[in-house]
Amino acid sequence: MRYSIMLQLVTGIAFILVVSAAMFAWLQYRPGSEQGTNSEINSVEKWIAINNMYSNS
Repeated sequence: MRYSIMLQLVTGIAFILVVSAAMFAWLQYRPGSEQGTNSEINSVEKWIAINNMYSNS
């Protein structure tokens, strides 16, 4: 009886750790984070191009 409770506790803790690691890995490597960076770079490049266009005339 004691071993079954201990086994359930160990299994539950291991499951929580594995799920936490999987969520952390997903947050670190999700593709949405790169898209935000690219859109920010594109908007800065557009802003520089517009400023250069008006400053040259």
